Amino acid sequence: MTHIDEPVNFPAWVEENQHLLKPPVGNKQVLPTGDDFIVQVVGGPNQRTDFHVDPYEEYFYQIQGTLRINVMTPDGPETVVVPAGHMWMLPRLLPHSPQREAGSIGIVVERVREEGTLEKFRWYCPECSAIVHEVELQVRDIVADLPPVFQAFYDSESARTCGECGRLHPGKG
Repeated sequence: MTHIDEPVNFPAWVEENQHLLKPPVGNKQVLPTGDDFIVQVVGGPNQRTDFHVDPYEEYFYQIQGTLRINVMTPDGPETVVVPAGHMWMLPRLLPHSPQREAGSIGIVVERVREEGTLEKFRWYCPECSAIVHEVELQVRDIVADLPPVFQAFYDSESARTCGECGRLHPGKG
């Protein structure tokens, strides 16, 4: 028999969980993970310097504040601005780096990653836009899996040095 969860009173959920929507993680899953989707609420501020390369599309709905999503296209870097009340669908495999202002709240819906599905985290040179460093891994738990990947990059001057132009990536930003 299929289990049917109760509907969520979203404003009440935000009020109860707002203290969790801040750095260092800034997100909290709002509905139980089903077989297909992860539904999470993400708050700001955050300043990411990595670009996530997701093998699936991601849905963004901005509730409060403005979300700026830096993307790396074949023509170079661009920024997609998602103001409150707007939604946007990120194409699969498009490197992206969400930037959230303080007090912002949004919903992000992603697909559950099946075992063996890899995703990438990249850092680009701020001077020439070349890939400075890239890590590919199976993400099972973002809270546990990602901080060591980021810290290894921040701690390594050689990982942060652009092989194309020699510029040092600032790390955390």
